[in-house]
Amino acid sequence: MAREHYRADGVRITHDPYAPGMVEKYGRPGETDNEGFDPYADTVGPGIYGGIVKRDPATGEVVVGRQYQNHNPRPGPVYAGGGYTPMSNALRKGEAGLRPLLDKYPDLVNDISTGGARPLHMCGMGRDNQHSTAYIISRGADIEALDTYGMTPLHRMASNNLAVGAEALLEARADPNNAGKCGATPLQIAQESQARDVMQVLKRYGGSTRPSPPRSEASAASAGRPVKGSLPGMTSVVVRGSGVADVNGEYEERNPVDVPKGFGTTCSQMGWDTQQMWLKLSNQRTPWFEAPNGSYIYWNQSDGQWWIDAPDGAGVYVALASATQPPAAGWKALNKSYGAVPTVEVLAADQSVGA
Repeated sequence: MAREHYRADGVRITHDPYAPGMVEKYGRPGETDNEGFDPYADTVGPGIYGGIVKRDPATGEVVVGRQYQNHNPRPGPVYAGGGYTPMSNALRKGEAGLRPLLDKYPDLVNDISTGGARPLHMCGMGRDNQHSTAYIISRGADIEALDTYGMTPLHRMASNNLAVGAEALLEARADPNNAGKCGATPLQIAQESQARDVMQVLKRYGGSTRPSPPRSEASAASAGRPVKGSLPGMTSVVVRGSGVADVNGEYEERNPVDVPKGFGTTCSQMGWDTQQMWLKLSNQRTPWFEAPNGSYIYWNQSDGQWWIDAPDGAGVYVALASATQPPAAGWKALNKSYGAVPTVEVLAADQSVGA
């Protein structure tokens, strides 16, 4: 039987820190990169999680590429150096450290850092941090956001046995059985880590080893996967008052497995694989919206922003918000020449622009 390894806080290490290749990749015990992964202590530095990311100087978009130390082989936000983000550092100070930042820059509540971590994910990375969970939620954090490992904030609480943070998420109605894209429910993660405190909390809120159906499955075929095409009885979006006439108007909801025509046009022009790029930027669960002229609105998981794109696929306006729905306000023009920013209204299935 293989020997089990535990961290100083009693959480079980789910990998073998002394497996072949660990020394070659990460260094000997006591000689690891403090910005990277320490397999012996089972800790990660800012290069891998919670660190400052590179952004495109022209658009401000997060640069996606090879992640630090290739710890996660999936493409993700690229580390810029410089350590943890201001939000990551402020979490351990609680509301006193967070309020000044969020009052000045409210969009930081869903700030993207290395590993695709949002501040709520980082609440799940330390015993002090977890006490900021409820406050971060109160400021509008996305409780079901996924990092590049496919984990929700609740998964992170489970992996690190942080019961206070887990309960704050569950009280805010986080799904206790959301398996994200990591292939396990929070309870399964807690069991693997022997995170007994979190196991108890999860069970009180209905946590189990059976994942909740993915959100898109409510409108899927009986085969259990989303079907292509528009989804009947769903919402629409109206864009008004922007300085770019092409993107004003009503948009109909589209299935997240479909690819916008303009998105494909841009990918072809750039020499990118359209399907691969859509899988990278779309979370495959959040619907996008299309206007009759081909303009479209979608949520980009790489930067946590909603994008309004012109018919040719060019980005016009962006707004930082959760994947729930396009925000009414807070839009920014990607070019000053685009003029006025829009207001956006989400309509219920039985509404229309003239209603």
